[in-house]
Amino acid sequence: MPPVVETDDKKCKVVWAMTGDKNSYPSFRSHFWPRTWDGWLGLTVLVILFMLVEPPVLYIVANRIEPWILGLPFLYAYLSVLYVALVGVLLWIKWRGV
Repeated sequence: MPPVVETDDKKCKVVWAMTGDKNSYPSFRSHFWPRTWDGWLGLTVLVILFMLVEPPVLYIVANRIEPWILGLPFLYAYLSVLYVALVGVLLWIKWRGV
């Protein structure tokens, strides 16, 4: 029998030998998928905002100069607002501890 090391939480066993038995290896949940409702909400809002600042959506919606907003062409104002919103979502995710 191969040597087994148990972690502090006693849930995960790491087998040192390559036995080919997949049941002897621990299964972990991927860290790429959100685990909470706040995580899913933050990810969804982040992806939607990124879609709005990337082509082809950017070219269809905001590829124009007129009207000027606070002395900026519309495209720059549009991108500035969305980038501030993206940073706001990241700060909200950090603040919530997701």
